Amino acid sequence: MKTIIEQICLDANQIKNRMKSIIERNIFNEHLMQLLLSFIEPKKNFSLAESAVLHYVIFDGENQETAVNLGAAIEILTLTSDIIDDLEDEDNRDAPWMKIDRSLALSAAFSLYTAGLQSINSISTNPLVIKYVLKYIQDAMQGQHDDLINKPKTEDECLEVIKLKCGSLFALANVTGTLLATGEFNKSVESYSYYKGIFEQISGDYHAIFKDNTSDILKDKHTLINLYLKRLFNKSSQELLCIFSDQKLYSQLRLNKKEFIQKLYDSGASQYVSVLYQLYMHKCETEVENLNLDIKKIKIIKKHLLNNKNNKKDDEDAEFNKLFFELS
Repeated sequence: MKTIIEQICLDANQIKNRMKSIIERNIFNEHLMQLLLSFIEPKKNFSLAESAVLHYVIFDGENQETAVNLGAAIEILTLTSDIIDDLEDEDNRDAPWMKIDRSLALSAAFSLYTAGLQSINSISTNPLVIKYVLKYIQDAMQGQHDDLINKPKTEDECLEVIKLKCGSLFALANVTGTLLATGEFNKSVESYSYYKGIFEQISGDYHAIFKDNTSDILKDKHTLINLYLKRLFNKSSQELLCIFSDQKLYSQLRLNKKEFIQKLYDSGASQYVSVLYQLYMHKCETEVENLNLDIKKIKIIKKHLLNNKNNKKDDEDAEFNKLFFELS
């Protein structure tokens, strides 16, 4: 079983080609079709499709072609989300949808979304599948809206937005893959999917502050790190907030990663996000262990969900890992 899962999940070209087939099947306007295919072409990461397929197989689904179709459709829906996010945040300038007229990109994104839903609707007659697809997509959109308006005022509110915006996408893949296999909703799968989304976003936000193209800090977005610093536990917190409010100072600090990492450590922000990362990873692992599956299947799911912690790069990644293991 493990070999079968790995073969399916690692076949990125199969997922991409299936995404293209969905577009070709559902879009009859030639110009629009070619535009959407150009959006799909640069895509290299298909982790949500892989996760949907893995859950389908783990829960004894019998038709692997159906699972691949589901995974491809989910990737189309999440690509739509990525496009809209980029247009709203005005970042990721190298993406093909950022290089065309904004109104055309939005129109294309909604066509992409519709094609993804049409494909999922054709996969299964079980009404629960499309019900939960719509739920998680809607939740992710509402989380994105709250993020755009800077709604979170506390860390707890920020974690709830992360759960909606990011956790819902992991639930979209994992719950629907399980549903397609068993015909039933699995609460444990939903719970650990939310936890997965939270700890992934915690790590992502930490690493984003070191990137040249990040905009969240300069926009004073209410990320976990920013909200933590605003509580002004010490002098280093105040210094970092002053630096983050000045684009020139922020750019200078990013050029010296070791100094940047040290300032984050002195403020307590690194330790804070590391503890949260550890907490939600542990919650995820515990929920997986509650599944009514044999130990081999549980180990495969845990490896799939949790193996990212040993796959980091660069100085800030090493520092994050160091803190994670020191606090374990």
